Amino acid sequence: MKRIMLFTILGLGIAGALCAQSLTGRTMYVTTKTIEIKKSTAFFADTLGSLSYGAPVSVLQENGKWVRIKSLEAPEISGWVAAAGLTTKRIIAGSSTSASANEIALAGKGFNQEVENAYKQSGALDYSAIDAMEAIQIPNGQLLSFLREGHLAQGE
Repeated sequence: MKRIMLFTILGLGIAGALCAQSLTGRTMYVTTKTIEIKKSTAFFADTLGSLSYGAPVSVLQENGKWVRIKSLEAPEISGWVAAAGLTTKRIIAGSSTSASANEIALAGKGFNQEVENAYKQSGALDYSAIDAMEAIQIPNGQLLSFLREGHLAQGE
């Protein structure tokens, strides 16, 4: 019985080590419409540039939820990005399986096109206020000032 437990623990340890392998040196792909490349691992760090959906990058370093990358299409572009915006699966931008911006917006509201059309025909719902709120963009400098003036936490 002790042998079985020992081999089970050993097996789980090896499996965990394999799963926790570093992403350093691997090629990854941008999973968001655009991803901002930051100067450091801070939300309010200076933005050095951005990459578009599907752009391939090489992982240079990992730091918690942040990954330092270098663009494979434009090697002069490098910096830190949120790890959540990358995947190891190759993405083909513009493929027929990609969702349109309208489909993504509908999914965010919990609808598909058929449900949206049914509600529009009934005239029961008006999304203009939601659409207006989603269109608001606040510059990072203003947001940071708001957080500081209100003595609010600035995140990680």
